[in-house]
Amino acid sequence: MSTVQNNQQNQFEDNIVLKALSLSPEPTAIYSDENMIIRFANIGMLRLWGKEESVIGMPLLDAIPELADQPFLAILQGVWRSGESYAVEGAPAELIHNGTRRIGFYDYEYRAICDEHGKTWCILNTAREVTSEKAYLQQVREKEKNEDLLKAEMSATLAELYVTNRDLMASMRLLSESREHVRTIIEQAPVGIAMLKGPRHIIEIANPAILHIWGRSENEVLGKPHELARPELAGQPVYNWLDQVYATGKRKTNKEFTVNLYHQGGAREAIVNSIYQPIFSSTGDVTGVLVILEEITEQVIERRKNEKDQHMLALAIDAGNLATFYYEPATNLFAGNHLLHTWFGLEPVDHIDLSKALAVIVDEDRHRVIDAIEHSLGTESDGNYAIEYQIKSTYDVTPRLIQARGRVFYDHMGSALSLNGTLRDITEQKKDEQRKDAFIGMVSHELKTPLTSLKAYLQLMQRGILGSDGYAPQNLLDKSLRQVNNMTVMINGFLDISRLDSGKMVLEKSYVDLKMLLEDLHEEVVHTIHSHQVVFDITENMVLYADREKISQVIHNLIGNAVKYSPVGSRIDLYYKRIDRHTVVISVRDEGMGIGIDDQDKIFERYYRVQNIKMGSIAGFGIGLYLCKEIVELHDGEIAVKSDGEKGATFSITLPIE
Repeated sequence: MSTVQNNQQNQFEDNIVLKALSLSPEPTAIYSDENMIIRFANIGMLRLWGKEESVIGMPLLDAIPELADQPFLAILQGVWRSGESYAVEGAPAELIHNGTRRIGFYDYEYRAICDEHGKTWCILNTAREVTSEKAYLQQVREKEKNEDLLKAEMSATLAELYVTNRDLMASMRLLSESREHVRTIIEQAPVGIAMLKGPRHIIEIANPAILHIWGRSENEVLGKPHELARPELAGQPVYNWLDQVYATGKRKTNKEFTVNLYHQGGAREAIVNSIYQPIFSSTGDVTGVLVILEEITEQVIERRKNEKDQHMLALAIDAGNLATFYYEPATNLFAGNHLLHTWFGLEPVDHIDLSKALAVIVDEDRHRVIDAIEHSLGTESDGNYAIEYQIKSTYDVTPRLIQARGRVFYDHMGSALSLNGTLRDITEQKKDEQRKDAFIGMVSHELKTPLTSLKAYLQLMQRGILGSDGYAPQNLLDKSLRQVNNMTVMINGFLDISRLDSGKMVLEKSYVDLKMLLEDLHEEVVHTIHSHQVVFDITENMVLYADREKISQVIHNLIGNAVKYSPVGSRIDLYYKRIDRHTVVISVRDEGMGIGIDDQDKIFERYYRVQNIKMGSIAGFGIGLYLCKEIVELHDGEIAVKSDGEKGATFSITLPIE
């Protein structure tokens, strides 16, 4: 038989089975999943529930919320996990019909349907209402309570006595069998069940499951008041709950309740789900309390551990600014977190087709990514996935460079189930690496120039080529020292940056006379700068609380930049002005090439250099102004620049004064 014929045959058989079940007079339903999703319910079961066909496809408790405080879901989940079917007769159930809540009695079975591996595939539920039979048994109980009156009535006629006696004996046998059946069910139940009688809560029945949870034996608790049998609960709310249920007739349900239980002469902390159900007599009076207890300590601890692990993973993903992805080759579905959808410009849905994500990858990288995915999913692969590529969504101005890392997960047959992993935006990292490489190249070039000159001067002195003014020993030594000073300035700049990055640049503050500081600088500048006219406007006295050496370094740097980027013979002005009682502004103005508007926002960034054709071959690393900004900000000050972009610039530093 061909595959198509097999599929048609299976579909035909499935339809016949479902058709037969839908026409069955016996109420029938089918559930799947541990949450008991209703996959099928015939007319009989829908009538029994008092529901419409719209409940099909819903979880059982969502479809029939009145079952929430009843034991059915717990029993179904026990059948699902164990694969062992469960059947009971004459069990009570509280349902709503036409808006009225009522208690009925039912014979029902939960039959586990398992696959070839013994794993539960679905649960078949059949049921039959026996409320009328229960009513009859209730009448028998009432007759039993009034036995003397019944005997008097039976003695009226022999015929009536014979008939009534016969019915009574049959009912008593049925009642005895029912009681024994209920006791057997309670004894074999996978959850803890106990029956407490009267206002003192005398323990009549306690099955092995609840005795294990309590840490007690039958001899310790049966026939005793609950409070005396379990003194370890003193100071906990259980005693009060039992009293409230008995007094009010209202069920008490607790989920994930933490309680201290008796354990080997001591105590242990446990987590339980519990139901305290009132037991009513035929007259509606509360005669006892049914306790249903399920310990979930290990499950809750494991769940909380998983939740904690998931939380820590989420924190790590957020802290690392990582996008996560999940690809399922069988369905070609691709999913990820919010950051992934943002990067790829995708709609915020749970799953999308992989082709939509691939379309965002730039053309030159797309086939390389496809090959990498196929290779990681292939039989010859070790399951690892690692690649770097560029993406450009409709929202991106420039491409984004992505580093992808992932791993393939397999089923028990070794087939690839999914490719899971993370994506990291390394655009700025790559730019930093490129800037670092460029910086290293620039440093090598800049340091090479003074070293080459220094080497040449030393070789001249070594060879003794002297005599002319150009090659006089003193002149060569002066030139050599200037080259050494140039290298020293460069190296000190790098050391200052290193100290800033490591947090080891310490200010040695003291009270500094600003006027005296500028006068010393002026004297030094006059003797060292002969190519430009440097004018200091030194006026009033004021005192700074600052690191004198580092403030001098900042002003030196600003004057040095003005000299470097201004025409020879041009004027450079240094002046200062008190803004208020606590602030002074020191300014350096030049007549140089100016600084463009776009460059003014970036000029204080590390390694940034203005790209201007007028600069020609002026050397520099782009660290001087960055260091000035950091030093000024360490003094709680500010640094700024003003320029029309064509000619001249004014650098100003604002500092607090005493």
